[in-house]
Formats: sequence, C-alpha cells, structure tokens
Amino acid sequence: MKRAGTIWTGFRVAMVLALATLGWGMQGSPAKETKVKAAQLPAAVAEAIKNNCPGCAIDKATREVEHGVTVYDIEFKPGQGEMDVAVDGSVIDHETVAETKDIPAAALEAIRRGADGGKVKQIARDEIRAQLKEGKVIKLDTPKYVYEADLVQGDKVAEIQVDPDGQVIEAPKWKGKGDKEN
Repeated sequence: MKRAGTIWTGFRVAMVLALATLGWGMQGSPAKETKVKAAQLPAAVAEAIKNNCPGCAIDKATREVEHGVTVYDIEFKPGQGEMDVAVDGSVIDHETVAETKDIPAAALEAIRRGADGGKVKQIARDEIRAQLKEGKVIKLDTPKYVYEADLVQGDKVAEIQVDPDGQVIEAPKWKGKGDKEN
C-alpha cells in the first residue's frame, strides 16, 4: 500500500512540474520558429503570396506565434524579398529590395550617416500593412514604410532601420561578420 502511495505522489509531483513548465513556457519564453515546407502552407497564406508576390519563389518558410497570432515568415529567393503573412492570409508586411533612386533622400542620407564611412550593401523597403495585438491582426488604413539597410565596415556588419523622413528607428549595432544575432 505504501508503494502505491509513493507512486501516486510521484505522479502528482510530475504532473505539477509538467503543468508549471507548460505555463511558464507559454508566458515567458519567446515564440519558437518552426520550419515549414511550401506545400504545408495554409491555402490562405499561399494565396496571399501568389497575389502579392507573383513569380516569387520561396527559399525558406517558418511559422511562429507572435502576439497570439500564427504568422508565416516567408523568405523568397535572393533579390525577391520577404513577407510575413498571418494564418488567415493577412499580409503583415512585405519587404522588397529597393534601388537607391527609389528611396526618399532623407532616408538615404540617414542610412549613409549610419554606415559611418562603411558601405551600404543592400537596402530593402518594408511595407507594413498590419500590426499584431492581443491575438488579432489590425490592418492599417494606409501602409507604413520603413527602409532597412545592410551595412559593412571592414570586418563588421550592421543593420539600420529608418523611416521615409530619415528618422532612425533602429540604429546600427556593429558586430563581426560571423557573430550570431542576440
């Protein structure tokens, strides 16, 4: 009889620990990215990609939950950009490679200042169409634009993000070329 009580107590302790771990995992840990094959994309996501980036070929796709919404991060073949699409097919943002001539002068100047004598490797225009909040996709009335540039300075790299008016949203954080992101 004592052995059955010990087993039952051990089972209850294991259940409490499992539930506590699950609860903490859902509350405090960052979203986990899961790789997804193109054929596994929900129909609404595949349709959004087809309508918003015709002719683009998927290089990499991942799924994660952001602010309570399942989002598919789609990276296309080099030069074709990226797209984040909610499970319902709502395009959250669409990033495309931008040519210097198509970037507002103030944004371009801020990017060049951020390069601090280094080189601007590539600039992308990110069209933000929606925000995620409390498990909902909130579509913007008009898209918001952000310019992201990859910078190189000797053996260091960084990324800068600016708005069309040249306001720095994210300043460069220089790191070695092989260093992982934090």
